[in-house]
Amino acid sequence: MSLKAEKQWLVLLLLTDLFFAFLAWLTGADSFGSIIVIIFLFTAFIVLAGYRIDRMKQKKQMEMLQLFLNSPDEEAEQRLLATVDDSWHSIIRMASAQIREQSQTIKDKQLELQNYQEFIEAWTHEIKTPLSLATLILANHREEMSPYVYNRMEHVRSTINNDVERILYYARLQSSHVDYKFMKMNLSDCVQECLEDFRAISDEKKIDVQLNLSSFQIISDKKVLAFMLSQLFSNAFKYTASDNGVVCVVSWSDTQDDGKIHLAVRDNGKGVPPEDMPFLFDKGFTGSHPDRKNATGMGLYLVKKYAEALSVEVNIEPISTSDKGFGIELLFPHVI
Repeated sequence: MSLKAEKQWLVLLLLTDLFFAFLAWLTGADSFGSIIVIIFLFTAFIVLAGYRIDRMKQKKQMEMLQLFLNSPDEEAEQRLLATVDDSWHSIIRMASAQIREQSQTIKDKQLELQNYQEFIEAWTHEIKTPLSLATLILANHREEMSPYVYNRMEHVRSTINNDVERILYYARLQSSHVDYKFMKMNLSDCVQECLEDFRAISDEKKIDVQLNLSSFQIISDKKVLAFMLSQLFSNAFKYTASDNGVVCVVSWSDTQDDGKIHLAVRDNGKGVPPEDMPFLFDKGFTGSHPDRKNATGMGLYLVKKYAEALSVEVNIEPISTSDKGFGIELLFPHVI
């Protein structure tokens, strides 16, 4: 209770005091002044005492309400009911029933989500066994296949593996805790290892892969970084020009930007419409470009999310030629 909220009662008390003061004046008593002082002092005491009692009552109600909101069980409900007027009982009981129902629904959904995540992670690990077998068979029987057949099979294997990795990393992203193993590594070596998985598609589509890499040392999670690079390479090889396609990977250090290490993955495809640029990293966004009608819109979203976890900046690189080509840039912090 605040004095402002109980203004009408204060006005009534004041009018009552004035009435009794008027009666005392009518009596013509010699002690009129003393009576007036006593009346107003007594009223002030009653107001302050009532205010104090009401504040203690409100504090108790808020404590019981907080306990009830933290754990809306029947015991907490009864404690809250004991501190409020009877007029609030029906409303509190109705709200309590709804809160408990919604809490149970949330718990059920969380359990379903946890089971789904565990299933996805188990499935992705199981599917890696036949993928590893396919990799082994392709490696051991390469001489028995024509270059065309081998490249097609290797491309299919790499695509499936990339899709499986994307599912796995998306499932991990939903986990409450993700373990990262940071280590010192050579960025150039990591890039070239990742590009090996795209050799078949580059040979088949006759894509010119141009590397201009310097030997920079970074600290990051190697597996997660390899996944991020694979998503960038997958997009670059997929959307590069159909004729005379070029994928360019460049690294450099910017002394004007706290010595940050830049890694850019560029292609000479049709690029991205300007209206799609602000949404490229949104989950599920595929854009209006005809070449992206079969895209999932998850690759760049996952790159952005895991980049934030690794303290890596991700930028869309401006291309000098209008409406031609596209580039994504990773910025790694300079570590002494």
